[in-house]
Amino acid sequence: MQGWIDLFRSLGESLLEVLRAELSALKEDFTRSGRSLGLALALFGGAAALGFWIVGLLIFVLVALLSIWLQTWAAALIVLAVFAIVAGVLVKLGLRHLREVENPVESVQRRVDDHLAWWQSRLLAETEPVDVVPAATVLEEDLP
Repeated sequence: MQGWIDLFRSLGESLLEVLRAELSALKEDFTRSGRSLGLALALFGGAAALGFWIVGLLIFVLVALLSIWLQTWAAALIVLAVFAIVAGVLVKLGLRHLREVENPVESVQRRVDDHLAWWQSRLLAETEPVDVVPAATVLEEDLP
């Protein structure tokens, strides 16, 4: 009987250790996803700020075109193009980082599936016979 108690005790300790390791891995996954989400939001914020200035420069270009000063509007148009290119690059980088963010529900589901698959493969792979004493024998020995 002591063998069974030790077996269940070690199984419980192993299960707690696996749960601690899984929680630690989930924490790392959430931290990584949070960093990617933060970086993506910062890049989108940068693109929005540049978008604000693009509108201002577009207005300046329209005013410069109306005043027919070629040098002024040409310079403004070049600055506008540079700002637009930078904003496009920031949006593209933001989208790339946003795709790296993993849904927390999917992360937990993936971890649970991996965990269950491992336990099933370990439990089904072990074909060692369990040494079980028949109940009738135990009862006869226990009687005074």
